[in-house]
Amino acid sequence: MALSCLLPVSGVYAATWTLTGAIGTHDPGITKESIWWLGETSTAGGIAIKYSPDGKAWTQGVPIFGSGLSWWKEYNGNTASTWAPDISRFNGKTNVFYAVSTFGSTKSAIGLAQATSMAAGDWVDKGIVVSSVAGASVNAIDPSFITSSSGTPYLTYGSWSNGIYITQLNSSTLKPTGNAYRIATASGGLEGANIVYNGGYYYLFASKGLCCQGANSTYYIVYGRSTSITGPYLDKNGVDMKNAGGTVFESSDSGYAGSGGQSVANGVIARHRYARSNGASILFISDLNFSGGWPTF
Repeated sequence: MALSCLLPVSGVYAATWTLTGAIGTHDPGITKESIWWLGETSTAGGIAIKYSPDGKAWTQGVPIFGSGLSWWKEYNGNTASTWAPDISRFNGKTNVFYAVSTFGSTKSAIGLAQATSMAAGDWVDKGIVVSSVAGASVNAIDPSFITSSSGTPYLTYGSWSNGIYITQLNSSTLKPTGNAYRIATASGGLEGANIVYNGGYYYLFASKGLCCQGANSTYYIVYGRSTSITGPYLDKNGVDMKNAGGTVFESSDSGYAGSGGQSVANGVIARHRYARSNGASILFISDLNFSGGWPTF
């Protein structure tokens, strides 16, 4: 998820929060509406939600559409599993974009759930926003909402096959209008993109490598920046992310592997990392700062 918010500017490296409670997660999508909320990939039914008053002690919440929706079955073969939800506010509503698909398939769809607020929980199914067919070059997964500096809504999505795309949305329906633009690609995997605006630049974050392999995952987070929301996004070396560019933000270390599935909003970056001890997928949240025009961590 990415919201059009200004993040704190600092030369101090980001602090990683100490988290407790329900911190097992995958592909977290974070936001703050009075309290902190987080959506996550789930195979247990509906769109999984967590909440926390302070962003540090987390509780598992009631899933959105816990009984599933009938149209999901066409894309994932069931009415239970959903992927990588993104939570945002726009036009006085809370919007949760999410994906339904199966691993390795491009027969996918991005759906939209809408409510008065996270706390109200009066969710309405707004149907399919973007879809893709089996064998398609663009895979309709990993949605992330962003507004331009002038307030125009956009959605990023896509992975692997042909990279990351961005499309403008209709301000009323939040369905695509106009063309979709490819803004990043890489061999060996690229997905989970989100954009945040700060100090005259749009910053594109994405996950490279392999997820979902536990302690053997090779996921790592990369970024680039652009003065235009539709790109080009260049890394610190001036390489376009459409040409496999991307400066490394966080990668594996001795304790955790596969940093990725990141979500940037409200001055923080949330992501999952796999514990090397047992392969468990764990939630991490850190303050996100900028120094010299680049994100620091």
